[in-house]
Amino acid sequence: MTDQIEQIRAITTPELAACLAILQQADGPITAIEIAGKLHLDGCRESQRRHVRAIIEELRNKDCRIAANQRDGCWIAKNDQEWREYLEGRKIEAKRQIGEAHRRKKCTYKNGTIAMFGQQVGVGIG
Repeated sequence: MTDQIEQIRAITTPELAACLAILQQADGPITAIEIAGKLHLDGCRESQRRHVRAIIEELRNKDCRIAANQRDGCWIAKNDQEWREYLEGRKIEAKRQIGEAHRRKKCTYKNGTIAMFGQQVGVGIG
């Protein structure tokens, strides 16, 4: 079986401009796969999603207020308040994920076992 390693493509200025135009013309949120289709990106769906996420991140780095969620997709925030609410939601979600990771870490015992359903389960070489 041959491993396929997909090369990470550089983001081009035309891709940034085209993606921004797609978001500006959209009637509402648009998924990464829809954006990838409009940009004529090749590769598997996951590599297309990753490339679109990289484009979105680069646009955000250039001060474009692009909001996104896993359910709806990406959109340009309509105003400062919507953008602030989006950023605040991201902070809250990040804190929730950190808390969850901390809670899971507490379930790990020093001897390498983890607590599952009130019982110790061995993890590692066996």
